[in-house]
Amino acid sequence: MALLQQIEKAHAEPQTLSASGRAAVDAPENGGRYQIQIVVRRPASLRIAALDPLGNPAALLVADGGRFALLDLRSNVFYRGPSTPENLSRLIPQPLRDEELVALVLGAMPPLPAARPVEAHRAGDGSVLTLESGEVRQEISVGADLRIDHVRRFRRGQLWWEVALDDFDDASGQQMPRQLRLTAPAQRIQVELQLKERVWGKPTSPAAFQLNPPQAVKVVEVE
Repeated sequence: MALLQQIEKAHAEPQTLSASGRAAVDAPENGGRYQIQIVVRRPASLRIAALDPLGNPAALLVADGGRFALLDLRSNVFYRGPSTPENLSRLIPQPLRDEELVALVLGAMPPLPAARPVEAHRAGDGSVLTLESGEVRQEISVGADLRIDHVRRFRRGQLWWEVALDDFDDASGQQMPRQLRLTAPAQRIQVELQLKERVWGKPTSPAAFQLNPPQAVKVVEVE
């Protein structure tokens, strides 16, 4: 419990982050490499724009208040519905909830509802904290400075997904990664995000996380 409280305190800020960067996706669907622009706000608001090779928007995804919307200009379709991992994967394939994505981009511990700490031990200069919630287990590897290096999520004893965080920058006063590598073995998903030109702690307009369908676009309601 003491280590959990230290990690939570060390990553309580910032509340917002905006950045540009690159995404490299290896997955059965929606794979590829492209430029992205991303804005996140705790606890679960995000905006991700995928750009074409000329720097023009190819797709725009937003999530806020448990709702999601995606404008896919490649197929001229507008999707909207709950911000489930399945719907968020319509842009970048991944198994994470919106609040988990936001936390990891900020270098924080992804929330695990109703979790309790069950073990902590030394590992090199850092530590590993294990949390459990029902059939789900989460392992957090932290350095001596409490930066989060690795997160592993298990379900019924099998690795569900893992995220490695690297290339840390403490200019904000927090240890935030510029590189994230996500692997979900069962879904054959590998995603690498490389972030740059980051701005943190600045207020974000609520409009940044809202998206309405433009005219002459097919609207698809998803579950």
